[in-house]
Amino acid sequence: MKIRTLRARNFGMALPALSLLSLASCAAMAQTAPVQVVVTASRTEQILTDALPHTTVLGREAIEQSQLTDLSSLLAREAGFQFTQSGGRGSQSTVFLRGAASLQVLVLVDGMPMTKQDTTGAVSLEHIMLDQVDRIEIVRGNVSAIHGSGAVGGVIQVFTRHAQSGHTGYLTAATGSLGTSRVNLGTQGKHGDFGYAVSLGTLSTRGINATNLSQTTNANPDADGYRNDSHSVHLSYDLGTDHKVGLRSTHFNGRFDYDVAGSYATPTDVHKGSTRIDNNTVYWAGQLSPVWSSRLNYSEATERNTTETVGGYSFTTQAETRTRLLSWTHQVNLPAMVLSAGVDHQTQGIDAGTDGVTELNRQRSANAVYAGLVYNRGAHSAQFNLRHDSVQGLASKDSVYLGYGYALNPQWKLIASHATAFNVPPLGYLYDPYSGNPALRPETATTHEVGVQWASGPHRLRSTLFDTRTKDLLLYDMNTWQFSNVSSVKNQGLETSYSGRINATDLSASLTLQDPVNEATGQPLVRRAKTLVSASLSQAVGLLTLGGAVRYTGARPDLSGNPDLASFVLLDLTARYALTRDWTLFGRIENATDSHYQTAYGYNQLPRTTTVGLSWKLKP
Repeated sequence: MKIRTLRARNFGMALPALSLLSLASCAAMAQTAPVQVVVTASRTEQILTDALPHTTVLGREAIEQSQLTDLSSLLAREAGFQFTQSGGRGSQSTVFLRGAASLQVLVLVDGMPMTKQDTTGAVSLEHIMLDQVDRIEIVRGNVSAIHGSGAVGGVIQVFTRHAQSGHTGYLTAATGSLGTSRVNLGTQGKHGDFGYAVSLGTLSTRGINATNLSQTTNANPDADGYRNDSHSVHLSYDLGTDHKVGLRSTHFNGRFDYDVAGSYATPTDVHKGSTRIDNNTVYWAGQLSPVWSSRLNYSEATERNTTETVGGYSFTTQAETRTRLLSWTHQVNLPAMVLSAGVDHQTQGIDAGTDGVTELNRQRSANAVYAGLVYNRGAHSAQFNLRHDSVQGLASKDSVYLGYGYALNPQWKLIASHATAFNVPPLGYLYDPYSGNPALRPETATTHEVGVQWASGPHRLRSTLFDTRTKDLLLYDMNTWQFSNVSSVKNQGLETSYSGRINATDLSASLTLQDPVNEATGQPLVRRAKTLVSASLSQAVGLLTLGGAVRYTGARPDLSGNPDLASFVLLDLTARYALTRDWTLFGRIENATDSHYQTAYGYNQLPRTTTVGLSWKLKP
């Protein structure tokens, strides 16, 4: 595999540092770590260190330790991840993972795809509140053969709170800068064959004027506030020892203020928006034989986005994405091998319009059949996935993932993979009356990776060289005012992540060096940084736990006609103090150095903010 050298000087600086990190970590080999199990890397349960795709897990403990409130803020510290926002909290945003934009990053909530079918093709990560989340799995790279359309840059799967043994209750209340307040309460546990998890949360903030008035014209200088109400419910019932039925329901309702600038705006215009996400699933899981298990899911998800402008020219818009998914999966556990197979039937719909007049109403079906094999024996491990997707109105697509790992010894493993992927255009890209193009073709992508993993006790270091080529990229063409397949792009780079524990100190770090380029023009892709670095630690000192996280994002180009966006460094500090066995006092300083930075030209991000709170958790 040919991978072009990326900034040799940066590599030269990074690789010795990673080697030193590995050597320093060896001082704590006597420690043991709880086994982490993942499912997203292969659609079967695996120990994290056995997963061949580059996978990261963020559990409930890591979420609480971060003291962050929304999904996008937590992911911003992970290797290869960027989040940009044109405005304050809740406003239009874009996710980048390995240089792939939102449309090419598949986000699942309890297995349900969350990509919008409107003309944004975005995913509303900023409205998914961490109060309702139990665990997050991030799989980087090209995994369409495992999960279908959209997984060019990777998959982010969110698992909401679930029933667990014993009975627990919890309550968190916090207040902070900019009139911010947050309350979350819930309970979870099991009573005989019945399991339950119920959580309720609310968050509100006055916000700031996110528009940079020196870079824009006619923007309203008012503060852009945000409010989100959320809940999650999980109910399950064991039908004997081999069968279970259950219900999951999640709800996020974000309301936000935003600003529009330009010659058509006035400083007195008021702009408000809302995003309401509902996701409901019923399921059955059964053990059909000692080696054969099966699961049947039916899910319905809706996301309704509305905007309202009051001013010289008042109007409202609405767009509702509807998704229904019926999936049936099977798993067979054999000696040294796990076989999996499944079928999906999905319907996708969009209903959009302005001032109550429907301008776009479309629906399509998407069917898939897929199979996989995971093999582990001695020093050898392998994974093979094959998937066939048929999307109504578009050509059928096949995708494949082939990975191989070789363990040099119990700690070191070499890994290589080849994968193909595809990404179908949303219904809005195809049929919007103003910008749609029914002749659009699906994007296709090919990725090659080679990497190394070092795992010992609580430590895991994973470093991957990747090369991804994408053809028929879906972009909005400013010349035709339509969506088009206008170019091909490539991204080559090095991606490294580390997590571990030394005595009472938890450590994590990530490094991404990449070069996302439009091959048709030779220009770098907008808003993608070539260098991303993050590091965090948490140190327990008796009843007090102190934490810090630093994140660096390199300079990057903005949209055509705008100056480049400057690099920035952010520092966050946290503290927790155990008042009693059940009560904890906590505090957080975000952007502690009060850095002034932008993720999109014309829009400022939050200054230094502080939060203090109190949490209670009844231990089982």
